[in-house]
Amino acid sequence: MKRWFTSLSMDVFIWFNDADEIISYQFTYNKPHDEKALVWSKEKGFSHLDVDDGANPGKHPGSPLFVADGIVSPTKLIFMLKEDEGDLEPRIKNFIVSGIEEHFK
Repeated sequence: MKRWFTSLSMDVFIWFNDADEIISYQFTYNKPHDEKALVWSKEKGFSHLDVDDGANPGKHPGSPLFVADGIVSPTKLIFMLKEDEGDLEPRIKNFIVSGIEEHFK
């Protein structure tokens, strides 16, 4: 099952297995300009990506794509998650925050 939580500055897409355990997520932030994504899966771990919005001046825009971007500020991500007033459930927020804290010590 997949769920989506959104706010003005971020989106969180979460995938669950049949036992309702989180198996993957995409946390995109810095919306709508210079959007970035922290992606985690149980199988592959973390990656940090830039979101190419597909802008193509003078032509139809393309689809947004993830491209490599290794620069990540875990402190900023944790602050954004903790301060967000959106509808992200506490257990999901805590799962993401604790994963960031553990991985980016």
